[in-house]
Amino acid sequence: MGQDDPKKSTMKKLERFNLAERVNLRRCKSSLMLTPFADRYLLRDDVKLYRRKGICIIEGSWNRIDSVKDIRGQEERLLPVLVPANPVNYGKPGKLSSSEAVSSALFIMGLVDEASEIMSKFKWGPTFLEMNLNLLNDYSECRTQKDVEEVQDSYF
Repeated sequence: MGQDDPKKSTMKKLERFNLAERVNLRRCKSSLMLTPFADRYLLRDDVKLYRRKGICIIEGSWNRIDSVKDIRGQEERLLPVLVPANPVNYGKPGKLSSSEAVSSALFIMGLVDEASEIMSKFKWGPTFLEMNLNLLNDYSECRTQKDVEEVQDSYF
Protein backbone atom coordinates (compact mmCIF):
# COMPACT_ATOMS: atom_id res chain seq x y z
CA MET A 1 0.00 0.00 0.00
CA GLY A 2 3.06 2.27 0.15
CA GLN A 3 2.09 3.51 3.61
CA ASP A 4 5.25 2.55 5.50
CA ASP A 5 8.70 4.06 5.47
CA PRO A 6 10.51 1.99 2.78
CA LYS A 7 13.59 1.80 5.01
CA LYS A 8 11.51 0.08 7.72
CA SER A 9 9.50 -2.19 5.42
CA THR A 10 10.15 -5.75 6.48
CA MET A 11 8.64 -7.14 3.27
CA LYS A 12 11.01 -5.09 1.11
CA LYS A 13 13.88 -6.66 3.02
CA LEU A 14 12.44 -10.14 2.46
CA GLU A 15 12.10 -9.30 -1.23
CA ARG A 16 15.83 -8.49 -1.35
CA PHE A 17 16.55 -11.97 0.06
CA ASN A 18 14.12 -13.58 -2.45
CA LEU A 19 11.89 -14.73 0.41
CA ALA A 20 8.91 -12.66 -0.74
CA GLU A 21 7.60 -11.10 -3.90
CA ARG A 22 5.27 -8.22 -4.59
CA VAL A 23 2.12 -9.38 -6.39
CA ASN A 24 -0.93 -7.63 -7.75
CA LEU A 25 -4.06 -7.43 -5.67
CA ARG A 26 -5.98 -9.92 -7.82
CA ARG A 27 -3.40 -12.62 -7.18
CA CYS A 28 -3.35 -11.78 -3.48
CA LYS A 29 -7.13 -12.12 -3.24
CA SER A 30 -6.95 -15.68 -4.58
CA SER A 31 -4.18 -16.72 -2.14
CA LEU A 32 -4.34 -17.59 1.53
CA MET A 33 -4.70 -14.00 2.74
CA LEU A 34 -3.72 -12.90 6.23
CA THR A 35 -5.93 -10.05 7.37
CA PRO A 36 -7.04 -8.70 10.75
CA PHE A 37 -10.57 -8.53 9.31
CA ALA A 38 -10.99 -12.27 8.68
CA ASP A 39 -13.67 -14.31 10.44
CA ARG A 40 -11.58 -17.47 10.77
CA TYR A 41 -8.28 -18.10 12.52
CA LEU A 42 -5.38 -19.67 10.69
CA LEU A 43 -5.04 -23.36 11.58
CA ARG A 44 -2.36 -25.97 10.97
CA ASP A 45 -4.54 -27.59 8.28
CA ASP A 46 -4.35 -24.39 6.23
CA VAL A 47 -0.93 -25.60 5.10
CA LYS A 48 -2.71 -27.48 2.28
CA LEU A 49 -4.17 -24.23 1.01
CA TYR A 50 -0.82 -22.48 1.42
CA ARG A 51 0.94 -25.13 -0.68
CA ARG A 52 -1.64 -24.73 -3.47
CA LYS A 53 -2.10 -20.97 -3.49
CA GLY A 54 0.68 -19.33 -1.49
CA ILE A 55 0.28 -16.82 1.30
CA CYS A 56 -0.34 -13.11 0.95
CA ILE A 57 -0.58 -10.07 3.14
CA ILE A 58 -1.57 -6.52 2.35
CA GLU A 59 1.37 -4.51 3.57
CA GLY A 60 0.24 -1.28 5.15
CA SER A 61 0.61 0.81 8.26
CA TRP A 62 -1.27 -0.10 11.45
CA ASN A 63 -1.99 3.63 11.73
CA ARG A 64 -4.03 3.39 8.52
CA ILE A 65 -5.52 -0.08 8.96
CA ASP A 66 -9.02 1.11 8.02
CA SER A 67 -7.79 1.76 4.47
CA VAL A 68 -7.48 -1.99 3.85
CA LYS A 69 -10.60 -3.28 5.61
CA ASP A 70 -12.56 -3.45 2.35
CA ILE A 71 -9.92 -5.56 0.59
CA ARG A 72 -11.33 -9.07 0.83
CA GLY A 73 -9.92 -12.39 -0.30
CA GLN A 74 -11.35 -15.80 -1.11
CA GLU A 75 -9.44 -17.55 1.68
CA GLU A 76 -8.97 -15.04 4.50
CA ARG A 77 -7.40 -16.01 7.79
CA LEU A 78 -6.82 -14.18 11.04
CA LEU A 79 -3.71 -14.70 13.11
CA PRO A 80 -4.28 -15.22 16.82
CA VAL A 81 -2.74 -12.68 19.16
CA LEU A 82 1.05 -12.67 19.35
CA VAL A 83 3.48 -10.12 20.78
CA PRO A 84 5.67 -8.26 18.29
CA ALA A 85 9.40 -7.76 18.75
CA ASN A 86 9.83 -5.30 15.88
CA PRO A 87 11.15 -1.87 16.95
CA VAL A 88 8.04 0.02 15.80
CA ASN A 89 5.41 -1.93 17.77
CA TYR A 90 7.50 -3.84 20.31
CA GLY A 91 5.32 -5.42 23.00
CA LYS A 92 1.97 -4.25 21.57
CA PRO A 93 -0.08 -7.47 21.29
CA GLY A 94 -1.40 -8.08 17.81
CA LYS A 95 0.52 -5.33 16.00
CA LEU A 96 2.89 -7.58 14.07
CA SER A 97 5.11 -6.45 11.24
CA SER A 98 4.42 -8.09 7.89
CA SER A 99 7.39 -10.41 8.32
CA GLU A 100 6.29 -11.41 11.83
CA ALA A 101 2.82 -12.18 10.46
CA VAL A 102 4.12 -14.38 7.65
CA SER A 103 6.60 -16.10 9.95
CA SER A 104 3.87 -16.75 12.52
CA ALA A 105 1.57 -18.21 9.89
CA LEU A 106 4.30 -20.55 8.64
CA PHE A 107 5.09 -21.64 12.20
CA ILE A 108 1.43 -22.31 13.03
CA MET A 109 1.11 -24.37 9.84
CA GLY A 110 4.05 -26.50 10.97
CA LEU A 111 6.71 -24.92 8.74
CA VAL A 112 9.05 -23.96 11.57
CA ASP A 113 12.26 -23.90 9.53
CA GLU A 114 10.73 -21.52 7.00
CA ALA A 115 9.41 -19.32 9.82
CA SER A 116 12.87 -19.21 11.39
CA GLU A 117 14.54 -18.38 8.08
CA ILE A 118 12.31 -15.34 7.63
CA MET A 119 12.99 -14.07 11.16
CA SER A 120 16.74 -14.68 10.80
CA LYS A 121 16.94 -11.70 8.42
CA PHE A 122 16.15 -9.23 11.22
CA LYS A 123 18.23 -8.41 14.32
CA TRP A 124 15.07 -8.67 16.43
CA GLY A 125 13.66 -11.66 14.51
CA PRO A 126 14.97 -14.46 16.73
CA THR A 127 13.66 -12.51 19.75
CA PHE A 128 10.18 -12.54 18.21
CA LEU A 129 10.22 -16.33 17.93
CA GLU A 130 11.67 -16.74 21.44
CA MET A 131 9.09 -14.39 22.99
CA ASN A 132 6.21 -16.21 21.31
CA LEU A 133 7.52 -19.78 21.27
CA ASN A 134 5.01 -21.21 23.76
CA LEU A 135 2.13 -19.37 22.10
CA LEU A 136 3.17 -20.45 18.61
CA ASN A 137 3.55 -24.07 19.70
CA ASP A 138 0.14 -24.00 21.39
CA TYR A 139 -1.53 -22.33 18.39
CA SER A 140 0.05 -24.86 16.04
CA GLU A 141 -1.62 -27.68 17.98
CA CYS A 142 -5.11 -26.15 17.63
CA ARG A 143 -7.48 -28.05 15.36
CA THR A 144 -10.57 -25.85 15.63
CA GLN A 145 -11.48 -22.19 15.89
CA LYS A 146 -12.64 -22.81 19.46
CA ASP A 147 -9.22 -24.31 20.32
CA VAL A 148 -7.51 -21.11 19.12
CA GLU A 149 -9.86 -18.94 21.15
CA GLU A 150 -9.22 -21.01 24.28
CA VAL A 151 -5.43 -20.82 23.88
CA GLN A 152 -5.60 -17.10 23.19
CA ASP A 153 -7.84 -16.50 26.20
CA SER A 154 -5.50 -18.47 28.43
CA TYR A 155 -2.62 -16.12 27.59
CA PHE A 156 -4.36 -12.79 27.17
